[in-house]
Amino acid sequence: MVTLLIDGKEAVQITTGLVRYQFLAEGGVLRSAYVHFSTYGANPFEVVPGWTGASLPPGISLPFEVWLGDTPLLQKHTAEIKELSDRTISLTLSFAEEKLRVKKEFTLAQDALYTGDFGVSVDGEGSVRLILGHLPAGRDAPELVYIYDGKLQKAPLAPGAYTRFQGLGLLGKDGVFFFRIDGGEAQPFLGRNAAGQPVFGVEAKDSLHLQGRFYTGRNRYVLLVDTGFAPLASSGSFTIILVGVIRFFEWLYRFTGNYGWAIILFTIITRFVLYPLMRNQYRSMAKMQKLAPKIKKIQERFKDDREALQKQLLELYRQEKVNPLGGCLPMLLQFPILILLWQAIMYSAEKIHLSPAFLWISDLSKPDPYYLLVVMGTGVQILYSWYTQRRMPQEAGAGSQFLGYVFPLLMAVLFLSFPAGLWLYWTLTTIVQFGQQLVIDWELAREEKRRVPQAGKDGGEGS
Repeated sequence: MVTLLIDGKEAVQITTGLVRYQFLAEGGVLRSAYVHFSTYGANPFEVVPGWTGASLPPGISLPFEVWLGDTPLLQKHTAEIKELSDRTISLTLSFAEEKLRVKKEFTLAQDALYTGDFGVSVDGEGSVRLILGHLPAGRDAPELVYIYDGKLQKAPLAPGAYTRFQGLGLLGKDGVFFFRIDGGEAQPFLGRNAAGQPVFGVEAKDSLHLQGRFYTGRNRYVLLVDTGFAPLASSGSFTIILVGVIRFFEWLYRFTGNYGWAIILFTIITRFVLYPLMRNQYRSMAKMQKLAPKIKKIQERFKDDREALQKQLLELYRQEKVNPLGGCLPMLLQFPILILLWQAIMYSAEKIHLSPAFLWISDLSKPDPYYLLVVMGTGVQILYSWYTQRRMPQEAGAGSQFLGYVFPLLMAVLFLSFPAGLWLYWTLTTIVQFGQQLVIDWELAREEKRRVPQAGKDGGEGS
């Protein structure tokens, strides 16, 4: 928390783990709510509506500006700051004269998920209006929405059509700027300020006393639900599946106390569940590798007769008890899991960012600061490629073997800036996969040893 001058105006700046807030003493308004936290594929952005790039145009009414009728109260407010704890700050902005008393209280926590608590008390005469923001226009502008009786509405409801008005704000594709009213009575208000700019807010007669919570951050389904803004959260079929993975991921975090260990446990569980399928995949691949010379001979012999070629190959597969497609399904099942975990980490980035560090990595939602996981993951992939390809027949060609070494390097370059949590998963899942491959190869070697003596015994009896 710091006090500073912005364009010659006294301001209080409070920075949490996700957002930097700026309050002006003049008018007691919220000048800025800048989301400084960003991860892969996301950029910092300003949530308070009305900003154009890095500047705030003149004539914009800012959130928490008080109007007495149509006249804005822009006098300087007295600022009082209290540290409620080492991670929570309270800011009070107040103004008083003979027939008017204004008090605005804000509570911001270091680990809050884009939220803050507010309380506004205005005692005066006549109509009192509390402006909550500028109403942007344009094709990609966020939509002004309302909550009545726990349900989202896209237009204000007529009196008598609802029991309780519970808030309003802007809902955009990427960001949300919303004010939830938990205590007090008010009605939504739409109008224009003296500069002709459209504004929205709430109004009441003679006095206004409200308590509530505001959300100034990214449009994330889980975050909106967890912070009490569930009516604003939209979901589709993929979102439902993704939320299930995120909730399981969060349960692992609560169980382990660290997202790093949660990722490790998630990897072990998924590899254990997939092991029966992966075992079939590995065994099919190993058998197909051994059959490669026979397959090539059949292909050369029947290269001019496609129908005969297919019959001979099917007969070979039948005799050797091999399914050429046996390794396809298990391999395909890995991709949805990888995508879901990737999305789970991305959509849990804020929670990961605010959680304890893992080893040398302070934030698993951001790139590894020393790229050690990238080096480890790439090295394990190259070693795994060498192990699997050294057993392949020479007929497979040097090109595919070369690709097996180049692909991990190419992946490291392309995904260098991916979150460290993804590289942790990829490194560990490759190590586990390598270990499973070794176990299955050992099983196949034992089976082969048992078959060889048996084949020799059968041959001896028949001679």
